[in-house]
Amino acid sequence: MPEYILLLHKKKKFLVRKGSIANTHVGNIDTKDAKIGGKLMAGEEEFLVVKPTIIDLLEKCKRTAQIVMPKDASQIIAITGIGRGWRCIDAGSGSGFLAIFLAHIVGKEGKVYTYEKRKDFYERVKKNVEMCGVGDIVETKNDDVINCKEYGIDLVTLDMKGAEKIIGKMREHLEPGGWLVVYSPHIEQQIKVRQEMEKEGFGWIKTIVTMQREWKSLGGYTHPLPKGIMHTGFMTFGRLINKV
Repeated sequence: MPEYILLLHKKKKFLVRKGSIANTHVGNIDTKDAKIGGKLMAGEEEFLVVKPTIIDLLEKCKRTAQIVMPKDASQIIAITGIGRGWRCIDAGSGSGFLAIFLAHIVGKEGKVYTYEKRKDFYERVKKNVEMCGVGDIVETKNDDVINCKEYGIDLVTLDMKGAEKIIGKMREHLEPGGWLVVYSPHIEQQIKVRQEMEKEGFGWIKTIVTMQREWKSLGGYTHPLPKGIMHTGFMTFGRLINKV
């Protein structure tokens, strides 16, 4: 996998392959001699060289479908307590952003099996996974999650049409106490998901929406920006209580 570095400026940042020429807003920078923690110059402007975070890498990944935003993905961590060593199934890979995010959390001790039926999306997921350096953690499958054969799973995430129809099937693959999370932009689907979770022995069911708005402070005047990352999707969480 190519080594990526991040050039941090006070106003902008640039993710580039180490050794390449970075085309910045103030001119080109040759990164062949770049060292983490060092500084590079473009004219009179200074750039700090740092190791990119998983968010920096995800921002560079190409998209083929709507993604689960970091503001939503972070709620999965906060509510389920997912940690190193967890085994996860992710269905409806899309561009692979959620699978990559989860892989960063579970680490090499864990595993993420991500399912995508569309061949073109599947190919993009594989490339994004490789770029983010989690190919040894994420196993990408060009298949319907209904055919999954992984058991003893700690977390299942579904971002797909008809998710409510496979709640019972996914229950079979979860460990007792394991979590099921369904993401959808439409509340009508989440109502059906909740009903199915209740039927299938899940407890601690909750549906949330997360909105994010940045504030601006300049010259002694502070106010929210007129735009923000508002509604992207609802997430319903359930924890398997009764393993039938």
